[in-house]
Amino acid sequence: MPDSSALDTALLRRLTIGRLMRSAREAAGRSAKDCARALGISPQRLLAYEAGQREPSFVELEALAYYLDVPIQALLYEEAGKRVSTKANELPALAQLRTRVVGARLKQARLQRGESLKATAQALGIASGRLNNYELGRSPLPITLLEKALLHFGMTMDQLLDLGVGPIGEAQQRLAQHARFDDLPAEVRAFITAPTALPYLRVAMHLSKLPPEDLAGITKALSQLTEGLASA
Repeated sequence: MPDSSALDTALLRRLTIGRLMRSAREAAGRSAKDCARALGISPQRLLAYEAGQREPSFVELEALAYYLDVPIQALLYEEAGKRVSTKANELPALAQLRTRVVGARLKQARLQRGESLKATAQALGIASGRLNNYELGRSPLPITLLEKALLHFGMTMDQLLDLGVGPIGEAQQRLAQHARFDDLPAEVRAFITAPTALPYLRVAMHLSKLPPEDLAGITKALSQLTEGLASA
């Protein structure tokens, strides 16, 4: 006869995983139909997973985590799942922070250009009061108007993404860094990720901050050292 305590534990585990699946799906703004299609199962089966009536496989959880762009731990453990939910709940406040950051960056560009609020507003074809609201972060710029402003100031969208202010900015910065990392030659990626590479990377970071004359001196010293070792 099955152990009732073991059955209760398994049921509790299914309910927990199901709740985390639903929470992650809703935080990502995905419907049950979307997720079911991505997993190649019926929406009814996915809903049964979320209700704890059926048990998903590990591979299905991996695929769902990949589809929702969350770590699989968020579908397995309460603490990781809470972080996903909190992230979704904080989005309005984080978006407002980014609105202020973008507005401040555009104002900085205008001031560096020595241009008045009125002149910039005329160039963009909007009222001065509207531009002022954008610069103060009271409302976000529509994307086409933002692109027009960037063109006017001789800026690129990357200059906004690289600000890295707040969790959203930091996340965008990490994604951009990952994309650049993926573009590196395979042998360079392998070297960077090797545990023994950290001391060399720290030296490279330090050298990158030195003025050209100091680097020239170091290069000359290394050259002399190499010649000395070769003649020894």
